[in-house]
Amino acid sequence: MSMDIAVWVTCIATLPGDLPKSHEWNVEKWEDSTSYVYPSPNMDWQLIIEKLNALEKPTSKALKLNSDVKYGYVFSLEPIGADDTGYKMLEESIQSIANKCGGAVIEAPTGISKIDVQGS
Repeated sequence: MSMDIAVWVTCIATLPGDLPKSHEWNVEKWEDSTSYVYPSPNMDWQLIIEKLNALEKPTSKALKLNSDVKYGYVFSLEPIGADDTGYKMLEESIQSIANKCGGAVIEAPTGISKIDVQGS
């Protein structure tokens, strides 16, 4: 099982360049998509990011929080029982994309929320 979070933003991020520890991400290209994978140092969890295709639009709930979002990413932390380091990497990666794009809306199993830019 994984922790899956949709992240909606107003711009397209440059992956993996806009992510923390950008040189440590693996790029996996498939016929119709590309995944960005960050393996934990101990290989006991991994973080996977995929950009949603243009046909997948923000939900009405996401648009209520920010009507300008139009690009989506799915962040998957595997397994859901990853340690604190895995969840910290998940949070830092989402924040990096939010910082790049002027904020973000996230949809997680716990609900929907808006992420503001930090450190600017």
